[in-house]
Amino acid sequence: MIPQSPAPWLAGSSAAITQLRAQIRRVAPHFRTALLVGEAGCGEEGAAQLLHQQSPLSQRPFIHLKSAEAFSLFAGARSEDALASIGMFYISRPDHLSPVAQAALLRLLRRYGAQAPRIVVFALRGLRPLVSANGFSPELADFLGSLRIVIPALRDRREDIPQLLSNLVQRVAAQSGAPLPELATDLLDAARLLPWPGNLSQLHSAAKGLLERANHHILHAPDLDAVLGSTSQPASFNHEIRMIRLDDVIQEHIRSVLFACHGNKLRTAEVLGISRSTLYRMLDIPAHPCTRSQSLDSSNLHMAG
Repeated sequence: MIPQSPAPWLAGSSAAITQLRAQIRRVAPHFRTALLVGEAGCGEEGAAQLLHQQSPLSQRPFIHLKSAEAFSLFAGARSEDALASIGMFYISRPDHLSPVAQAALLRLLRRYGAQAPRIVVFALRGLRPLVSANGFSPELADFLGSLRIVIPALRDRREDIPQLLSNLVQRVAAQSGAPLPELATDLLDAARLLPWPGNLSQLHSAAKGLLERANHHILHAPDLDAVLGSTSQPASFNHEIRMIRLDDVIQEHIRSVLFACHGNKLRTAEVLGISRSTLYRMLDIPAHPCTRSQSLDSSNLHMAG
């Protein structure tokens, strides 16, 4: 079960997540509706919860409506005044909202004004495609899309990955009562370089797999490779990415950065956010002084094997 507190997902010091938290802090006291856009599993519900916590209606309930049926049942069991007492409706599948549910949301917004529940929706590509393809209400789409907040994918906040993975391993260990393993530097460096197509959901699965594999030992990069190779991923994960070995992904990414840095290994290590000794170890190159005058030749691009 993925943690519901927004803190685990929105932690970090990367520019992308820092800007997101700043935007939420800026708009939360004033917004009525918000549209979250991004990839699935990128922390969208955590962003909605943080908007709620910092809104004027934070003392009222936060309700996650996961389907049109859920909204219909909820609306059918309560009066409109009771619905208006909710602090926030978070709708993760707006394409499932029936015309009746859409009309009910519009009535709440019109009738109660600033005291209406805040409404936050998450849509991978925004709401306009739903208007043309699914007959979604254009008026409701305009209401909900007046404030657009982009949630960064995990690969757009790589600096945060070691902290997020470490935090998740700690949480899973605390929940299960298992001993907390040590994550070696090479494992955290490797995790930072991976594409994580399943975003935070995949990272959470990896944390559980690492804990199962720990057995009181220090975990290294091959352990992460084994976990990602054996973990069953959701159908939405890219099949080709799942079949690529961790070492191959790391080597390919390092080659690209090394090429962009014209073979300068010191600059490459700075861009990757790792030490030069770690870079040499990952490339299986004997450590030696690296100057900015180095050119991109065959020795600079030597890879193990």
